[in-house]
Amino acid sequence: MFYDKNYALAKPRRKRVLLSGFKGFDETKASRNLPCDYVDCAYNFKFKNGILINPLGISALEVDETAIPPMPSVEGKKRLFVTKVDLGGQLKTAFALSHRGGLEYTVCGETQWKHIETDGIFDVGVNYLYEDKDLLLLSGEKGLKALADGELVDVQADARILDMCVHYERIYAVVEGKRNSLRFSDDFDPYNWNVSLEEGGYINFDGSLGSVNTVKSFENYLYIFCDYGIYRLTAFADQTQFSMKKVYASGGKIFADSVKECGEYIAFASQDGIYLFDGYAVTKINVGVDGLSDGGFKDASACYAHGRYIMSFTDEKECDYGVFSQSRANNTILILDIAEKSVEFMRGISLYDLKTVGAYGEGKVIGLSQDCVSPVQLDGSGLYFGAPYQKYWQSGEIDFDRPSIFKVVRAVEYSACCQYVLGIMANGERREFILSPTENRVNIYVKSDKFVFYIRSDNMCEEIRPPILEIDFLQ
Repeated sequence: MFYDKNYALAKPRRKRVLLSGFKGFDETKASRNLPCDYVDCAYNFKFKNGILINPLGISALEVDETAIPPMPSVEGKKRLFVTKVDLGGQLKTAFALSHRGGLEYTVCGETQWKHIETDGIFDVGVNYLYEDKDLLLLSGEKGLKALADGELVDVQADARILDMCVHYERIYAVVEGKRNSLRFSDDFDPYNWNVSLEEGGYINFDGSLGSVNTVKSFENYLYIFCDYGIYRLTAFADQTQFSMKKVYASGGKIFADSVKECGEYIAFASQDGIYLFDGYAVTKINVGVDGLSDGGFKDASACYAHGRYIMSFTDEKECDYGVFSQSRANNTILILDIAEKSVEFMRGISLYDLKTVGAYGEGKVIGLSQDCVSPVQLDGSGLYFGAPYQKYWQSGEIDFDRPSIFKVVRAVEYSACCQYVLGIMANGERREFILSPTENRVNIYVKSDKFVFYIRSDNMCEEIRPPILEIDFLQ
């Protein structure tokens, strides 16, 4: 006699889990479980109190609520410099735009740029107060020149200057072809580069840290940044009292254009991360961006404002979200909050040649962009020249630390002030679900042993709170 057998199937164990607490970007804290509070792929979102909001905006530059006139149409490489000019007893901000066809110059409040004839492009510039007159010293392919009151004059220097700064009334300069040497001008006279104990001169050092690349005046000392380390130079008026000391040797190459004074620190990027230097010790900032620095921060340009180290660079790595894979220079911005030790990224943009205008540390961040005919600024609009960003957040591969069993993502519960997309990559496929502010739950039903979740949006205003996923774990 035969009897039917009844099989008791295990009931799925159902859980409600938070997708993420939206705490930030950190490669080292990526999780295979939920909530994945830290991720290694998040662009054009700012993390604030567990919510995803709009990042900084980029718009055409205004100074004192006055728009800067459109730049002349020029081809090829351009560099922007900022200086001051005294007009009738009033100190005004002025801009100089260098390109291969000459130099363009304008003062805030003017409606057009003045063209100044010159050969070659200027790569570096530094401001110097000389006999109560603001000079902008410019160096490039055709030598050193001084811009004063909109007029350009030659300065006699026997080598091309690659970088320079002002320290105790002298100009200190990195010169072409001298990998272990630093040149300096006479004190109180940037026009005099004669070599003598009473005028200008040069300093040689051992070169064990590689080629010298950039020089910074900081906390009463001069710091010389080489490929693989830093020297500290004690340099006051008397040349015979100059002294040199090696203060840091780096395991990875330092990117010269990333070096920037940031309040009580100098920040810089190297092949193995981002560092803060206080004049004596170097500290690595553990914000988990080592993966980005593997290939170098290409085309780096950095500045400092409002407690944040801001660096634009070219990131050629591909991203699942296609808009970020555009091949263009300076398509990514890293923003490091020095006090909070947190980082955020903007991508799919164009911003380079970063500067600050205004009081040190409190000024406005400005630069150039391929997408604007005028100099541009960072602002609080959350928009890119009036249009919303393409914003993207992506988890790592999630298996809930149980890779051998299948799970079913049944639904998502959420609260939204604007529409956005929740996407899931599983089983080699991609599915997307529109989360509308008029609803608070969407059924999903995606089965797999592992998942990658992502959020994308292009709304004008943004405030995405952590959604909750309803998941069945199949026994």
